[in-house]
This record gives sequence, structure tokens and C-alpha cells, in this order.
Amino acid sequence: YRQFAEGVSFLKPAMIITLLANIVNILANWIFIYGHLGVPALGLTGAGIATISSRLFMAAALMVLVTRSSKMRRFEPFLNYAKIDFPMVRKLLSIGIPAGLQYFFEVSAFSASAVMIGWMGTTALAAHQIAMNLASISFMVAMGISSAATIRVSNAVGRQDVHGTRMAGFSAAALCALFMASAGLVFVLFRFLLPTFYVEDKTVIDMTASLLIIVAFFQVSDGTQAVGIGILRGMTDMKIPTLITLVAYWVMGLPSGYILAFGFDMGIFGVWYGLFISLTASGLFMMMRFHTKSKTLVFHP
Repeated sequence: YRQFAEGVSFLKPAMIITLLANIVNILANWIFIYGHLGVPALGLTGAGIATISSRLFMAAALMVLVTRSSKMRRFEPFLNYAKIDFPMVRKLLSIGIPAGLQYFFEVSAFSASAVMIGWMGTTALAAHQIAMNLASISFMVAMGISSAATIRVSNAVGRQDVHGTRMAGFSAAALCALFMASAGLVFVLFRFLLPTFYVEDKTVIDMTASLLIIVAFFQVSDGTQAVGIGILRGMTDMKIPTLITLVAYWVMGLPSGYILAFGFDMGIFGVWYGLFISLTASGLFMMMRFHTKSKTLVFHP
């Protein structure tokens, strides 16, 4: 339901519901984890119940939004739950399965890098987790821009507007690059301060500070690959981007990181250089694909 609302540019209500779900999650954590309002303290189990409660609230609220909102009424003829539209199911799977594989290749590559760093000891793993957590903050903004770009590109494609398609895609990439470059500057300037919010161990702080320099350099690459996936998804171009993701992470990045880390004794920094290679290759190939694909768009009546 949220993706449906976002896809028709009905963003603000969906955002409000998501924020309310977070509030529900906080209140439910207070009730179920620590035991309030007559509920026994359930600890970790309570956290799970709280998460489920917030997700159920969000699903119900979004369902009401989509099915009851006056703005959504024009889509009501298409919301026939009693009939399965198998051609539409096939279309959804043709997009959804490659999208899932893209996510799998990326997340599994980062998980594999964490495993390799775990072989190096707890200090390296702690520094890795802190640096990755900080990098994920700016990445959330990139993902937001990517989602918006998917909608704008798909709308332009639906209008059969080649210029609008390219403008939406490249504008999103430029905006994201500008933000991520600014975030990279923040990571460099405050590389010794930011880790102190997580730990007090000087060895971990120093190692994290060094990793944040690498984080700063791959910010633009990370944002570019995120937007690249989004704008190509808006053109329903899925197979080649999925292959790009596989090659960038599992053929180029991870092997390079392993060789640099253990073959050249670069340790944790070698693994992170491998991640830099992955993100840069993915971002570059995605934008090249968009440039070529959008320039040769052909619309059939």
C-alpha cells in the first residue's frame, strides 16, 4: 500500500503514517519490554511484539488510506481483490524478482565483508560496524532521492517524454551527488568526534576515523548507484542492472577486497577499498546504462 501511494505521488499521508508507526513502536516497546499498563515485562520478546504491533498498525492505516481516500477513488476500478490478474502478476514478478536479487547481491556482499573483517578481531569488527552505521545515515537520504527518481522517471516514461525521462534521472543523480559530497565532507571533518558517540576505546575510535575517510570518498559512488538503480527501475529496466549489481559486488569488489586485505596485508582497509570498488563500479555502470537506454527510448502506440 505504501508503494502504491508513493507511486501516485501521494507521499505526505504515507510519510505521516510511517512516523505514527514509529511512535506506536516506541510506546509498545515501553509497554511490553519494561512492563507497564498492567502488562508484564517481557524483555526481548516484548521488543518483537512491539515491532509486530507497529507493522500491523502501519499496514492497516495504509490500507485505509488507499481504499478510503478521495484522492485514491479514481483507482478503485483497479483494486479488485476478488479477481487475480495473472498477466499483471507476471509483470510484477518480472520487476520484483530482479529487484529482490539486486538487494540480495548488495546486502550479502556487505554481510560477507563483515564476516571477513570478523576474522581480524573484535576491534576491527567494532570499527567496521560503527563506520557502516554512520554511512547508512547519509545513504537513507540517497534512498529517498532514489525512490522519488523512480516515480518521476516512470511518470515521464508513461507520458512518452524522452527529455523528461533524462531530465528526471540526471537531476536526481546530480542532487544526490551534491548531498553525498557534503556528507562526505562532514565525515572527514568530524571523523574523530563521530565514533565517540558509540565507544570510548581509543583504538576503535582511531580505526573508525580512518575508515570514515574511505566512507567520505565513496559517498558520491554510493549515492550514484542507489539513484542509478532507482531511475532504471522507473524505466522497468531490471535484468541488466541486476547483472551489474552481481558483477560489481561479487566479481569485482569482494574478490578485490579479499586480495587487498589478506594478500597485501592491508587488513580492514583492504576490505573497505573493495567496497569502494564495488560502489564506484556499480554507480558508473548504472549511469552509463541509463544514458544509453534513455537516449534510445522508443514508444509504441
